[in-house]
Amino acid sequence: MFRDQIFSLTILLFFDEKSNAFDEPKNKQLRMKRYLCTGIIAIGLLSCGLNKSLTKQLANEPFQQALADTLLAYALDHEALYTLADTLKPVSSVKFLRYSIAKDSTQHDGDITIATRDSLLKKIRDYQQVCHMLSEGDWQFVLTPFNRTEKNIRNMEIYVVRKSVFAKKIRQHQHFFGQWGFTPNASPAVVLSVIEYETKLDRNRAFGYLFGYPPHAVDFFVEAAKVQNADTSKPLVKRDFFSIPVFAKATGYFTYAVPKGYKATPVDSTIYKAATQTLQRYKVARAKFSQTKNVDALKLWRYLIDKN
Repeated sequence: MFRDQIFSLTILLFFDEKSNAFDEPKNKQLRMKRYLCTGIIAIGLLSCGLNKSLTKQLANEPFQQALADTLLAYALDHEALYTLADTLKPVSSVKFLRYSIAKDSTQHDGDITIATRDSLLKKIRDYQQVCHMLSEGDWQFVLTPFNRTEKNIRNMEIYVVRKSVFAKKIRQHQHFFGQWGFTPNASPAVVLSVIEYETKLDRNRAFGYLFGYPPHAVDFFVEAAKVQNADTSKPLVKRDFFSIPVFAKATGYFTYAVPKGYKATPVDSTIYKAATQTLQRYKVARAKFSQTKNVDALKLWRYLIDKN
């Protein structure tokens, strides 16, 4: 599908160049068309190449291949579907990790030897390697350590980022993200790490935008947190939840808080409709790549991208 689009656009681009060969280069409409076609061609080429080199990389790495397949299978069955096969979510969670690698009560700031369990560090290296292998085309997988620890437990999260949508979201909220010097060209790994270690309300707003929640939901969540911070003795601000279904479950994953008694707006309905259309396509595609309880997630993802 992408190859057909690329071929057609290439013909269009060269046709326009030939028919306007003697026009002045100040022809803005032609220049914009050339830029648009070139951009679409580049995106198409990246998407066509996705997973072919990845499959080659993993061919001789059965352990990494199994780990990558497990990560992708879970991601596609949950909210990351809307990052991996859609543009609704610039960033999605893929896997939550917990390892006893942080300081315990006997260790102090500045100590040299903290994480001494090599077997745990090897597990983290394996996940980091798979994240690197899966990061191709418009997608980047990032493993981010959380700021807060629980005794000697360090929590971490693997995220998947759709880089073009991520850049668009940064641009859309440039006056917010600009306080850290983040522009659409910023590295997603850097942005996610810095935001994780920021103050609570800025962190909530940033992740709200990046997870694809509509601005009204982000505003409500942040303002409700401000009320709670002002007087912790008060109960939480009453709220309802707007849930968008995923394959695994209809509620609880791509979900955001709204005021109590809230009535869905056209913005919410648009997100819901787009998501359910993608989910229906996914259900059909998933059946093609399922063997008993197992799903060939790498091939399924490639198929979804080619059909997108």
